[in-house]
Amino acid sequence: MPLVRLMRIRSRGALMTLAGAAVVLLGACAPRPGLYPLPDFGLTAMPVGDDLDFDGLAPAVLQSIGYFRRAGDAASFSYGDLTYTAREMEASARLFLDIVEGFEGAARDRAIREKFLFFESRNKKGGAFFTGYYEPILAGGRERSREFTAPLYGVPKDLLRVDLEPYIEAGLLPVDLENRVLRGKVAAGRVVPYDRREEIFYEDSLEGRAVVLAWVSDHTELSFLQIQGSGMIRLGDGSLLRVNYADQNGLPYRAVGRVLLDRIPREEMSLQRIRDYLLGHPEEVRDILNYNPSYTFFRLVEEGPLGFIEVPLTPGRSVAMDHRITPRGGLVYFETSFPSGTVPGDAGPVPFARFGVVQDTGGAIRGYGRADIFWGSGDEAETIAGPMKQEGRIFLLVARKEHLPLENVPDQPLEAVP
Repeated sequence: MPLVRLMRIRSRGALMTLAGAAVVLLGACAPRPGLYPLPDFGLTAMPVGDDLDFDGLAPAVLQSIGYFRRAGDAASFSYGDLTYTAREMEASARLFLDIVEGFEGAARDRAIREKFLFFESRNKKGGAFFTGYYEPILAGGRERSREFTAPLYGVPKDLLRVDLEPYIEAGLLPVDLENRVLRGKVAAGRVVPYDRREEIFYEDSLEGRAVVLAWVSDHTELSFLQIQGSGMIRLGDGSLLRVNYADQNGLPYRAVGRVLLDRIPREEMSLQRIRDYLLGHPEEVRDILNYNPSYTFFRLVEEGPLGFIEVPLTPGRSVAMDHRITPRGGLVYFETSFPSGTVPGDAGPVPFARFGVVQDTGGAIRGYGRADIFWGSGDEAETIAGPMKQEGRIFLLVARKEHLPLENVPDQPLEAVP
């Protein structure tokens, strides 16, 4: 069940957020995309409240702490010119939990403002753009049948992953390729691009090269599962298989909604509208789906869904951002709105602001000021995630180094999540 307590949202007048005040303090001109430190003077009177009254936040933060404890000394996390070790990130997260659990109201706001640094992640419009994602539940089977004809593949045996870092360090590739991984396959003694979606979907090119984890109804449903990155397959006996992102074919992700802009008004574009269109126009499905050459491979997992840092996601708290420029597992504070019609009794978008944790990423989640909020599993989560295309603002926060309680953090990484 998604962690969305819609009836507890504070009034719009009372929710004077950090983000809203920052616009006034920092000026109206749109900056270039980037990470901008919020000046100290801008934090003196701003509330940093949470529309869920912090419910569900501690478990999410503890998952990040588990990640930091496993990361080890080699990991580093950058906030502008500042660099934090995994141990310092854990100390920052623990300090935040101590404040949330030990203070209330204005005292809690003051403690967060005094002990933490805030950095706004801004896109080219000077703010942030939010979408949502969820964990779908699809009917399926272990074997192919008339009802289930689309294979859900595991990672193929011949998929190559080439880390470019050694080539950059050797001066053979430019540094702007840092953190990139090349995927492909070997053909005639050469590394070539891997199979495209069209080849996999409609030419069965992976037959005998990849394990089929399950079969689902059709390629349309499988495509939407791939967009979400995780889901559950309900088998005929009622049992569930949980599948999670494992890898992809290395080709760029392209949103199929772009193909439909002449058929679905931009303001009405959503996953539901795209699905409805595809179901109503089966003769166009192949061309539309093939616009996106990227293809996701899955794995079976016991718990989840698992985010990019390999921890279970928390509905309403876990956020996906660009892992190349955003510290993994870090704290965020964001302000945006629920899509129109998703809050009972309110036809328009309803604003909210809350804390979260960066625990995932995505092929379409690129650049500063771009975030995807995880809303949970099933139909209720889809209702919010599907139409979510909201403007807002998002801040990364980390403890000031002089306030880090390092004495409370072991200096050796641990194996288990607390």
